[in-house]
Amino acid sequence: MGQVNYCLVAVAFLLGLLLTLALTIRRVKREVPVRHSATDDSDSE
Repeated sequence: MGQVNYCLVAVAFLLGLLLTLALTIRRVKREVPVRHSATDDSDSE
């Protein structure tokens, strides 16, 4: 472990960053229906 190849470190960092962004920021394909909240008293009378 005498010398570090900084090009490989940069490539590994960029690949990890791209993989993280690709898995976390993607289109949502399934929509969840929104229900009325418990604080909404407009129709409870």
